Amino acid sequence: MKKLTLIAVSFMFTAFSFAQNQGQWSFGAGGDFTAPDANANIGYFVMDGVMVSFDFEMGMDYEVETDHGSSDVDHSHEHLDVEGEFAWGGAIRYYAVDNMFVEAGMRMGDGDDPDTHLAGGVSLELGFDGKLWFEPMLKYNMPGLEVSPLNSNASQSTLGLAWSFRYTF
Repeated sequence: MKKLTLIAVSFMFTAFSFAQNQGQWSFGAGGDFTAPDANANIGYFVMDGVMVSFDFEMGMDYEVETDHGSSDVDHSHEHLDVEGEFAWGGAIRYYAVDNMFVEAGMRMGDGDDPDTHLAGGVSLELGFDGKLWFEPMLKYNMPGLEVSPLNSNASQSTLGLAWSFRYTF
């Protein structure tokens, strides 16, 4: 019975282990579940279980339309084109136990102060002989803004669910 348990545990570690070997490259793309943004990053395993990555994010351009006045005489429209933002940053990720990781990173955007984040998640194998992974994670964002612009909560920290697809080669 002990041998059967040992074999079962060995298969579990083999099935769920994520190879994070020194010298591997990794490309990832993802975002969070609440915003229509996308980011991409490229990472390099500087040592077994430790990945350093560079990322960038491009926000989409959009238009805001505001109606003013309540009658036909007073009625006017205001159109505002909002240009998408470009942000860049870096992160370090440590695979603590098999395919579970913790991550810390910084990102520079429009402001002078960098945004920082802490995350923890798991890498789930999707295919391509263990090279394609889906990574759901819990992410805590800490914006660099000290004061929010009017009618905004841009300076408030948030906790949310994020996701990523990662290809390792």
